[in-house]
Amino acid sequence: MAVALLQSDVQAQDASDLAEKIPENWPTDIIYLSDLTYTDAARELQPRLSRSPNDTGSWTKISPALTQSPCSRVKIVTITDPMHPACGQRGLFAAEHLIPDAFILPYVGQVHCNSLSDTDPHSDYDLSLDREIGLSVDSARAGNEARCANDYRGIAERANAEWRDCYVQVPSTKRADGKRWERRVGIFVLSAGKAGKRTAGIKAGEEILVNYGKGFWEGRKILVSA
Repeated sequence: MAVALLQSDVQAQDASDLAEKIPENWPTDIIYLSDLTYTDAARELQPRLSRSPNDTGSWTKISPALTQSPCSRVKIVTITDPMHPACGQRGLFAAEHLIPDAFILPYVGQVHCNSLSDTDPHSDYDLSLDREIGLSVDSARAGNEARCANDYRGIAERANAEWRDCYVQVPSTKRADGKRWERRVGIFVLSAGKAGKRTAGIKAGEEILVNYGKGFWEGRKILVSA
């Protein structure tokens, strides 16, 4: 059901516009998205993602200029290093110097409810969007460059980027100014830290690495042993 909904949702976008905006080295079997799509069940809950940024003052408000697709700040690279755990697969790399705390890009995919009937249990690309509402974002079949970000384990001592909640500005037909703020999850460069050990940020050409979390790897072990 979710797959069929995804196809119909994507078809609603301008096909020629999509063709012009696919990033270099994008996997041909994955649909490229410039924004979130929703299952029918999740669409009913979408209005609850729109909240005043005053409700959560610590969240970053992202301007529309920083959410343009494809993202000019990153590039997708096929990894050829035989020692890399993702050799032969794709990785996400910085196309320019990214300073500490900088927003890199949003995580885009299909928003679904956390119910079993609306979730793909075998997806490795499912990320929580709002636990309170019960929504997640899955980019297994469709997404943006963020789906190519690898976990740091086996590559570096630690991650250089992280997931953070944020707000992005989206069009609204119900607001006087035609705009509203909607919740997203994005990839950000790690902060410099209290000791200032990460002041360099992420250099151009460096792989952007996040922490998938222990739960992800424990889940993989369960699937392998099943």
